[in-house]
Amino acid sequence: MLNHSHISTAPSSASSSATPRDTRSGRRHTHLGALACAAALVWTSAVSPSGNATPQEPSPPSSTYVALGDSYASGVGAPPYDDDGCKRAAGAYAHQVAGQTGKSLDFGACAGARTKDFYQPGKEAAQLDHLNASTSLVTFSIGGNDAGFSTLFSKCITAAPFTTCSGNKEVSEQVDGAISALAGKTTRADITSYDTLVADIAARAPGATVVAVGYPRMFTPQGAGQILPVPGRCEGVTKVDQRWINAKTNEINAAAKAAAQRHGYRFADPSGSFAGHELCGKQSSWFDGLINDGRFHPNAAGHKAIASSIMGVLKEQPAAAQELPAAAQAQVDNTRPAGSFTLARNGDQLALDASASTDSDGTITNIDWYIQRADGSEEILTGTQATATVPADEQVSVTAVITDNQGKEDFTTQIAPAA
Repeated sequence: MLNHSHISTAPSSASSSATPRDTRSGRRHTHLGALACAAALVWTSAVSPSGNATPQEPSPPSSTYVALGDSYASGVGAPPYDDDGCKRAAGAYAHQVAGQTGKSLDFGACAGARTKDFYQPGKEAAQLDHLNASTSLVTFSIGGNDAGFSTLFSKCITAAPFTTCSGNKEVSEQVDGAISALAGKTTRADITSYDTLVADIAARAPGATVVAVGYPRMFTPQGAGQILPVPGRCEGVTKVDQRWINAKTNEINAAAKAAAQRHGYRFADPSGSFAGHELCGKQSSWFDGLINDGRFHPNAAGHKAIASSIMGVLKEQPAAAQELPAAAQAQVDNTRPAGSFTLARNGDQLALDASASTDSDGTITNIDWYIQRADGSEEILTGTQATATVPADEQVSVTAVITDNQGKEDFTTQIAPAA
């Protein structure tokens, strides 16, 4: 999901000047068993020394699996990597899906990819150029870099006390605007909507089974803390920003799911299997942490879990795979609740009241409060009204997280100055 080069030094390569068709030789194919011979016959023409094509028996179409997307699909976090600048990893879920389905893998995913890279050649050919009539399975995971998640993490980790990513309009508006464009609610020249992308996949590979792959949630539901590298934070991210990053991940996934189901395709959501294995979770993490090369990406265990979620939806009957498409679209169409609260100090008592919050198309079902202290610790309270004990001479940051009946969240922050 992240543009890995924003947060660590990544190999670079010059952009190709060839047309997309000329660069198709750059594809990465993994041939399995007897399928290797069949694939070679499909992609290679026998030519006589004079240059005239030699007649040959028609070959059956190869059973090809094409894996498209960004660094979450290429396998950043599950090395070793190919030396092509795209960080395609041996431990990536695509290799596991290819092995379990018995298909030949055409690996088009590339670290740092955005939706535009499905159409425009960059490090390699446009990703959609990997598709053709012989493609039988397609997976794709894209949108995180369009939403600016790499910048988001940099800003969250370096956030000073009493500041949050969710409360930074420059960051939150960039992310929300990109998600709106991915969902097709608004248009942006640099972002292709999931609907358009899925329709173009269908046109290029009309006989393929297509699976949109969601991003796993990186943090525990309310956020968690650790001692290092920053006390009280998880891998440098405050609890409230962990909650916000999860919320944005949910919104991207909802948009991709709705688009896939509208076109009769499937959606694999690995978040459930990652429960307990988030960063700072109760069990071993399936993500690389801040000090690892694959920071904030699934590790080898995470890719195994993603592969399992893909195989799970492939085994479902089509009707089950497309269950309740109207419900998925309703999540996308759902208006975010509007959070509003007051705070009042009376000595060491801090009174909080969010009863003025509203939801135009539903009801508010939960309100959580994140109180960020000067020492970096965070207290979490629940309820429409809440009271916290804070020394009168201490400034604190307060964020209310307002959740509606469809799970969409609004974040609103105020600073309570010292008395």
